[in-house]
Amino acid sequence: MNRRDLFRTTLIATIGAAASTPPLAALQYPPNQDASKELERADWKPEFMDQHQNETLIALSDQIIPATDTPGAKAALVNRFLDLLMSAETAETQRAFFAALSYIDGASMEQFKSAFVYLSPEQQTSLLEQLAYPHTHARWGERETEFPGYDHFEKLKNWIVGAYYSSPIGLKELGWDGSPPHGVFSGCEHADHEHHEQTPQG
Repeated sequence: MNRRDLFRTTLIATIGAAASTPPLAALQYPPNQDASKELERADWKPEFMDQHQNETLIALSDQIIPATDTPGAKAALVNRFLDLLMSAETAETQRAFFAALSYIDGASMEQFKSAFVYLSPEQQTSLLEQLAYPHTHARWGERETEFPGYDHFEKLKNWIVGAYYSSPIGLKELGWDGSPPHGVFSGCEHADHEHHEQTPQG
C-alpha cells in the first residue's frame, strides 16, 4: 500500500468521528458563493499566514501528498484551504498550527542551515523522515525526553490530509462524482390543478 492509499484508508476508517478539518462546504461564505472557486482566484493571497509560512506549507504539503497518477496537495490548494480554515479556528488551534510550522523551520535550520522551503526535495524528505516517527532523545547530561518533532509533524500531516480530502480533487479520489451533495433541485412536477387541499382528519 502506498502512502496515498494509506491516508485514504485511514480517512475513510475515521469518517463519523470528530474531525479536525471540516468539509470545504461547511466554511462560512456568503450565500451562492462557492468557497472552492474563491480559493482558485488568480489574485488569491493568504490572510492568516504570512508569505513565508504559506510557502512553507505548500512545500510541506507537497512532500506529504505529492502528485502521482492523480493531483497532489499543491494542485488541491491545500495551503489556501488551511489558511481559510485557520482564520476561523480557536486561538489555541492557531497557536498549535504556527508552532508546528515554526518547529519544521527550526529543525531545518538546525540541520541544514536553511529554511525548509529552500531545501532540496531530497533534504526535505530526509528531515520529515526524522520527524515522522515517535522516539525519545537526550543530550549529554540531560534527562531523556519525548521528541517534540513527531507531535508537530503529526498535527500538520493530519491538517494537510484532512484538507486534501475535503477539496474537490480529494473528494473525487474518494469516489465523489462532482454532483451537488443533495442532487439537483427541481420544483414540483405536478400541474397546478393536480394539487388538492388536504383536510386534517380529526
